[in-house]
Amino acid sequence: MKRVVVTGCGGFVGPHVSSALAKSGYEVWGVDLREKSDDPSLRRYFSCDLSQREAVETILREAAPGAIVHLAAQSSAGRSLKEPFATITRNVMPALNILEYARTAGKGVRVLAVGSGDVYGAVAPEDLPLAETRPPRPANPYALSKAIQEQVCAQYASAYGVDVVVTRSFNHTGPGQRDTFVLPSFARQIVEMRLGLREPRIDVGDLGLKRDFTDVRDVAEAYAALVERGGGGEVYNVCSGVSYGLRGLLERMCAIAAVTPEIRVDASRLRPEEARELRGDPSKVARDTGWRASTPIEATLESLVEYWSRSLSGAAK
Repeated sequence: MKRVVVTGCGGFVGPHVSSALAKSGYEVWGVDLREKSDDPSLRRYFSCDLSQREAVETILREAAPGAIVHLAAQSSAGRSLKEPFATITRNVMPALNILEYARTAGKGVRVLAVGSGDVYGAVAPEDLPLAETRPPRPANPYALSKAIQEQVCAQYASAYGVDVVVTRSFNHTGPGQRDTFVLPSFARQIVEMRLGLREPRIDVGDLGLKRDFTDVRDVAEAYAALVERGGGGEVYNVCSGVSYGLRGLLERMCAIAAVTPEIRVDASRLRPEEARELRGDPSKVARDTGWRASTPIEATLESLVEYWSRSLSGAAK
């Protein structure tokens, strides 16, 4: 299993996963929609639309990997509400093509299918923390697409013996994440204020929500651990086990940047049927792999502010 193919290697999480696998001694091949990649962790890179079965088959036959980490997806729940059909087809068909390759390639190919804690849907406080035994109740097209992916993986595991491991990954963030996600959005607006690029005001959604956040670098280590030690046919929460209120995180980021903004609720950032709190139980992944989230939330917030400070410094000049 010393060669691993990482799909979606050019996205937010992909470079961190490729780096973690390379440090563990794997030869990493990458696949993404981008024309080229300059990621030094990759031994080879392919530009490919993963919804095209023949193209996927050609690349994977050439790579002959021991494992495939399937990250590629449309990962925005907000965008999925505007583009439900595109989100479901874009997130389900690539997984099917990869599982078909694994089915026909025979034993020895492990598939790590990265899913989402969003599949749990809205839950009551007494249901927390959420364990893998709780059935999915997806409340948006993105979550639905990941729930379908889970069911397809379960079918290929039970009917065809495909060695597939599924994650339910809760919120994760860090440097490089797009500002369409909540904490990078806060960080960018805060830095723009500090640099004089915007008025001292931050546009937000519902700050009363609480979410289980994990640093992206910890998540990458979790995926590497699951490639090596995850149980075939199993589903794993990847999470910190701690929920953080969005208002408190915003206040901590403002303190890091030494700004005091006006806060304005933007109705376009609100989503229907939002769970007030999501918090996962990470005990299963810890038991089977030894992985635990270790990066303090303060360090993650500082890295977000630093990233946007570097990114926007040229605009300020």
